Amino acid sequence: MLPIDKNLVRVLDGAPHIVVSTMALMEELVQVLGREETVVTKRLMEEHAALLKRKQWLAANYRANMTSILKNPSLAKGLSDEAKAAVREMSDRLTKAAASNARMLKAASEATCRLVQNVMAMVKRETLPQQVYKNHAKAHLHLGRHSPSCRAVAFSRIV
Repeated sequence: MLPIDKNLVRVLDGAPHIVVSTMALMEELVQVLGREETVVTKRLMEEHAALLKRKQWLAANYRANMTSILKNPSLAKGLSDEAKAAVREMSDRLTKAAASNARMLKAASEATCRLVQNVMAMVKRETLPQQVYKNHAKAHLHLGRHSPSCRAVAFSRIV
């Protein structure tokens, strides 16, 4: 896997394959994170599933490559100063993109939660009986209610 940016390809010329591959993964991951922000904010949900799958694949491969590089530090020591600067710059870009993506996803998640909670509250208000103040001393006077302390009385007009 080669980076898309031709300047990166030139800077990383002669670098170990795993470093070049990791830089390509980082570059694509930055692009995918940016695209995901657009997809979520514009609610293009039909695109989100494939994008999420790609993001997860890139992140898993990035972690695997970074683990391999950390286990073999001599890979990074052989890089030119220009290549090290490019790696640092790409790392900063990825960190900023990941932080921005996380903030956006958190905001979208919280907005969705608030929406669901508001819908549930409206449904409860519409379907559950209203809890209003009742004067229990006069409760037996309400139509259709039975009170054990109230007895039926019949009046006869013929006395």
